[in-house]
Formats: sequence, C-alpha cells, structure tokens
Amino acid sequence: MNSTFMAILAIVMMVIWIMVSVELSKSPKKQEEKENSRRKLIVLMSVGMLFTIPVVVSLIRNFPF
Repeated sequence: MNSTFMAILAIVMMVIWIMVSVELSKSPKKQEEKENSRRKLIVLMSVGMLFTIPVVVSLIRNFPF
C-alpha cells in the first residue's frame, strides 16, 4: 500500500484509540448514559481494530528479517 495512505491510516487509528481511552475514563451516572457509553465503546473499538490490522500487517511486511 501507499506509504502516505498508511501514515494517514495510522494517524486516524491513534485518534480512535485516544477516543476509546477518553470514553473509558468517563464515569456515566445514569443507566441510559451507561448504555450509550457501552455502544460507543463497542463501535470505537471495532473501528480501531479494523484500522489497526492493516497498519500492523504493513509494518510486518516491510520489516527486514
């Protein structure tokens, strides 16, 4: 893959994982807020994993053995 594309993907991936950590540090008060927070975490972590996999595969392929 193009290195510029991988750099942009890595930056987006870092932003997503930062958003996950911020969401985890919040403490929701109401039950409804807990449900929304849980859904948000599931979506963010799923997208984060989908963005992390191509970056890791690309790094492994380009690593000289």
